[in-house]
Amino acid sequence: MAYLLDNKASRELERLEALQAVADPFTIRRLEAIGVREGWRCLEVGGGGGSIARWLCERVGPAGRVVATDIETRFLDALDTPNLEVRRHDITADALETGAFDVVHERSLLEHLREPEPVLRKMVTALVPGGWLLVEDSDYGSFGQVRGGHEGVFTKVSEAFLSLLASGGHDRMRGRKLGCLVREQGLEDVQFESRATEWGGSRPLTPVWALAIEHLRPRMVDAGLVGHGDIDAFLALIRNPDFVGLTACGCAAWGRKPV
Repeated sequence: MAYLLDNKASRELERLEALQAVADPFTIRRLEAIGVREGWRCLEVGGGGGSIARWLCERVGPAGRVVATDIETRFLDALDTPNLEVRRHDITADALETGAFDVVHERSLLEHLREPEPVLRKMVTALVPGGWLLVEDSDYGSFGQVRGGHEGVFTKVSEAFLSLLASGGHDRMRGRKLGCLVREQGLEDVQFESRATEWGGSRPLTPVWALAIEHLRPRMVDAGLVGHGDIDAFLALIRNPDFVGLTACGCAAWGRKPV
């Protein structure tokens, strides 16, 4: 699995922590609605910075178990939680247990896959009968600039970024498809929701974008998509208090495996 925003970047934990601060409350609300409780066995696919794995460990208690996977586990390895198993694992290539988990969760994973269906099947197979799948990914249909001027440089750099991600398999419209993808796996009680918000200036999501652009700056420049001056102008623009952007929609779908 090729993932351009990998965990090896020097400031990747900083980017993940900024993203977690915004996204975790919504993920936790959904996990609570599903009914995650003491004693559950949980699988966190693509655990990233580890905040949801940590929350799951606290939620299920000593009688429960959490398996957190990622292709690069250095942030997960830093978690000191006795009921957590950290597993270096590529969900696109490596096997999972069958019928082993009460809940399986992923966030910002399926959007990076050219073919999400095999991964979804693998995660559903890992569920016990009656277990829950929760998937959360972005949809860039709402993404854009609302206020701040310099629309040309904003569009040029953001499109270069998304085009580079697309070259690795990213689907910018994946989020809107999650409900259908989950239903196609035969799950029941499927629900879907999405949410977009403003970003820019001192708003919490601004560092997520700034750090992501810096992460992929060399690749975008080397590919001839933009120049360093374009990126510098983009970063100055989004940090300006007068700039307002609309985020991609954070989409989620969840459903229960038939008993």
